[in-house]
Amino acid sequence: MSLSTKNLFFGSALVLAGSPIFATETAANSGVAPTPRAYVNCPGISNVPMTADAEQALPMRQIATLSCGQQVAILADNEGYTAHIRTSDGKDGYVAHMYLTNATPAAQPTLEFDDPTPATNATPVNGIVRWNSGARGCAQFSSRGRQVESATANGITVQVSLQDTGWKLRASVAVSNETSAQIYVNPSLITLDELTPTLRNLREENSTKLAHNEVNHQLMHSEYVAVPPPSAIVLHRRSDPQVSTVSYRSASVEDYLGYNDETASVRAVALNAANLAPGQKTSGELWYVRDAKAHELSLRISVGELVFDFPFSFE
Repeated sequence: MSLSTKNLFFGSALVLAGSPIFATETAANSGVAPTPRAYVNCPGISNVPMTADAEQALPMRQIATLSCGQQVAILADNEGYTAHIRTSDGKDGYVAHMYLTNATPAAQPTLEFDDPTPATNATPVNGIVRWNSGARGCAQFSSRGRQVESATANGITVQVSLQDTGWKLRASVAVSNETSAQIYVNPSLITLDELTPTLRNLREENSTKLAHNEVNHQLMHSEYVAVPPPSAIVLHRRSDPQVSTVSYRSASVEDYLGYNDETASVRAVALNAANLAPGQKTSGELWYVRDAKAHELSLRISVGELVFDFPFSFE
């Protein structure tokens, strides 16, 4: 065999040794367990942030944006808030557990909206503003790990998010007054109803009493984040009957919920009664009795002469 032929075989062996397929086969033959894999799960959002730190403290040091259904390698998982992962392009970072799943994602059709509707006023029906994704005056966005539903009607904007702390249900609520008159925000007029599997009202918890237990029960920690139920998704299709796919509309609106500090005290973040002058806004947290079986819920906020109705679901 000539020298050139030997060099050719040697170079080919090096190329194969460095390939992912060769590495996988080598690991399998050597008895080394393969790196566990997971898929990115996007509950009602378009993408998921990957950060440089495991705590995902604010300000968040985001190093990548993960797409829905993307497969990642699990480098370490101590069952904390996040898991240490690596993407297919070699980036290492941390992602919240609630955005990872072992289930193979189902193929999703590609649906598109017609021209996006701006975040203008919704039309109340019998004094009720019911939130629907893609409807006029309604918007949906992600804010610091929370899925936020926003509705605007008659100059009043209400934004809400619902989380399960594992002990209580926590509602984040913000109200902005862009009318020419003063409006009154009364937390006692905010209700949370379970719709399925049981129709019942979930009692609001007294924040002063809860403050004595916040250290033990982590009232500001989110184990699960509620998302809009399928019944609240309005799909708009193009005129072409062959098109059968859509993407959820996301309007550009200001985030009024503000900073969500899981180390803050209950008293400091609880929503208080407030008289809002034109141009003013308020925000805060409310806690409700938790039903582990609750699937679909309705959060209702009475402001002025309107009732804003927000649907949520724990998938």
